Amino acid sequence: MKYGIRDGMLKVPLEETFRTAADIGFDGVEFCIGLEYRDNVLWQEGGTEKLKGVADEAGVEISSLSPGVFSRFHPALPDEDLRKEGAEILTHTIECCRPLDTDQILVPMFPKDMDDWPDSTWQQLTDGLINLSETAAQQGVTLNLEATFSADQYVRIVDAVASDHLKVYHDTGNTAMRDQDPAAEIRKLGPSRVGMIHAKDTDRQALGDGRVDFDDVDAAIREIGYDGYIVLETPVSDDDPAGDNARNLDFVRKLGV
Repeated sequence: MKYGIRDGMLKVPLEETFRTAADIGFDGVEFCIGLEYRDNVLWQEGGTEKLKGVADEAGVEISSLSPGVFSRFHPALPDEDLRKEGAEILTHTIECCRPLDTDQILVPMFPKDMDDWPDSTWQQLTDGLINLSETAAQQGVTLNLEATFSADQYVRIVDAVASDHLKVYHDTGNTAMRDQDPAAEIRKLGPSRVGMIHAKDTDRQALGDGRVDFDDVDAAIREIGYDGYIVLETPVSDDDPAGDNARNLDFVRKLGV
């Protein structure tokens, strides 16, 4: 098992991100791409070399790329221009993976109306993800879908796409905050569909202080044989972010996941 953290949880500039993660004890950093994605280092000339350089200097992996902006441009949207821009964003992100020695991407989309979608919208989403998964396969990259879907809906999507390059990014806190059982969802997804896992508790609490039953999550992870990255996405204080992150990391490691 490896342990990572989203870069925003560290609360330091890019140049200090990987060194700070190393000092705390993380194996990897999930590098995030925000709404103003064209300003991100990965859209700048020499940007991949710069990012890889600071990671290598610290001896910390880039566990995954997280283009959060994609949630505004996903394949289920009715606007064709938005879908096209989303495909361009994700294609560029995929192409950045090999130079960065990473092969994992978080693919976010958080619709609220999916229970009312007609079959045509589900098919549109499937078709879009098939195309993106084919692009990912060419680069040896796995797309990990993090969304508001239930495990049953994830199964529907992943099985319809039928690609080894599309999996689920399970978020324990998001699942619990939707009144779903994180461990039960992990078990339902099973070993072939879980690609990465976010460790997060509910109500902006430290790990173990919210409503997530991490002992059961630990058991579920073991049952499906998951051995990838556990990535922390837990809010921290402005006063002592390094200390908060260290305590959350220690909590996860003591679970044995």
